Amino acid sequence: MGELLSNHAIQSNKRLIAVVNSDAKRCDEMCSALNSFYNILSCNDGRAAIRSLIKNVPALIIVDEYVSPGNSLSFISAVRSEETLAQVPIIHVITNNNGYLHNGGKVAGANVILQYPFYRSFLIQTISKILNTYVEQGWCALPAAPQATLQNTSHVFKNIANVLMTGENIAFETVQSSCEPMLTAIQNNNFQMLLDGVKNHDDYTYAHSLRVATFLTLLGHESGFNEDEQLLLASGGLLHDIGKMKIPHSVLNKPGKLNEQEFDIMKTHVNHTVDYLKISENIPKGVFTIAEQHHEKIDGTGYPYGLQGSELNELARMTAVVDVFTALTDRRVYKESMTPVDAIAIMSEQMTSHLDAQYVRLFKGMIGNSGLLHSF
Repeated sequence: MGELLSNHAIQSNKRLIAVVNSDAKRCDEMCSALNSFYNILSCNDGRAAIRSLIKNVPALIIVDEYVSPGNSLSFISAVRSEETLAQVPIIHVITNNNGYLHNGGKVAGANVILQYPFYRSFLIQTISKILNTYVEQGWCALPAAPQATLQNTSHVFKNIANVLMTGENIAFETVQSSCEPMLTAIQNNNFQMLLDGVKNHDDYTYAHSLRVATFLTLLGHESGFNEDEQLLLASGGLLHDIGKMKIPHSVLNKPGKLNEQEFDIMKTHVNHTVDYLKISENIPKGVFTIAEQHHEKIDGTGYPYGLQGSELNELARMTAVVDVFTALTDRRVYKESMTPVDAIAIMSEQMTSHLDAQYVRLFKGMIGNSGLLHSF
């Protein structure tokens, strides 16, 4: 196999993962498990792999115990000795919990040891966790307000994910406190750092929710909302899609268009979000409104209630505009991100019966004045 870039076209919306494995069957299994979510660079020769990785530095390297010439431990050491690859995270795959390879892999520089065989979902979760750790470490270099916003909201989001299946809840005051630095970041004109900070985050629901919270707070600021109202918008934006954590991964990240049955499943994320909010304490009515109505449309064709015209709350109208723009410009594994210019054009020209025209105009002006229109 030598050097082999995956048969799938390289897409800018996917991170590059290298798979180094001299066992063709195991290599193919790993590549097949990952190619829906990542660009794959696979190689069955250790020396050739080093040369290729220096030219195409990946986000992460998966090293199987079967690597020739030499062995996986010598390969990991060789990777760590290359300046351009020294900080790239490495997963070392071993069989039967081999103590020598387990300990040797750690000493050589592997970040995580995985025992083969494993479920595809476990491999993807492990990769995602490692990539997010590296993204989140980069937040430490940011100014205080954007750093605190990203760290605090990410922590809250992870806690919600942990308790969502148990029927427990996170106090709203905790959510609200995590969003408070966002207002300072916006006042200091540091909101671009928030958007950049989640650009490569592998938890797409969190990244989308943080972007919605940021844009919604900006729109509230532009509309003359006071700080308490802006904080409600930020908190509502962060929580508006948490029900997606209960949607099957195969539906949430499906490449291509959802069929009718899958779309019905996707729509239940609104109900899951509301159910979570109902068991939580001190949730303001406005947060419920944002969660319940952000997929409603002016002409009544939205969901889950089919509200139309004056039945739509102002917060829902604002959130619908922000949510659509964010979804169009989001980076996802199944699509390239759209430019802000193209997204605004679609919203202004093709969605006039769905979105509040006044807030679309206000949002367009805000994006243009803030310098975000050409910064993505």
